[in-house]
Amino acid sequence: MQVIGWYTASVSLQSRGNTRSDLRYHFVFIPKYRKRVLTGEIARKIEGMIRFACQIHEWQVYDLAICHDHVHLFVQTWPKDSPSFIMNTIKGGTAKKIRELFPELEEIYWGASFWADGYLAKSVGDYNAKVVSQYIKNQLEKEKTQAS
Repeated sequence: MQVIGWYTASVSLQSRGNTRSDLRYHFVFIPKYRKRVLTGEIARKIEGMIRFACQIHEWQVYDLAICHDHVHLFVQTWPKDSPSFIMNTIKGGTAKKIRELFPELEEIYWGASFWADGYLAKSVGDYNAKVVSQYIKNQLEKEKTQAS
């Protein structure tokens, strides 16, 4: 556990340059037509590709669940990486390769896509808005007393 000022983190803050961050997202996405194709070797390959993409971009995977008809990904990322960039990287990177590795999917999916359009993205944090608001107010009071 790391303590930085008022902030006690149950997970470590990421550091890069002069920036510290704790940006965590829960993503859920599905194959096109929500077909139950994410099983066996296909699921294992997708899991490996997602973990590899996260490793390349230095995103920390907390949880990854490949269900038969959807994927859950809980990941910590960098401030420069938007949720749409993360999903474009993961979905785009896996779609073409899965279609190449498993040509039998051509019977189910036509065209170039494997994943359905869209996804669910939720930010995940330790503190709610009230706590952050109170912290900001305390910082303002602290600044005023130090200036006096």
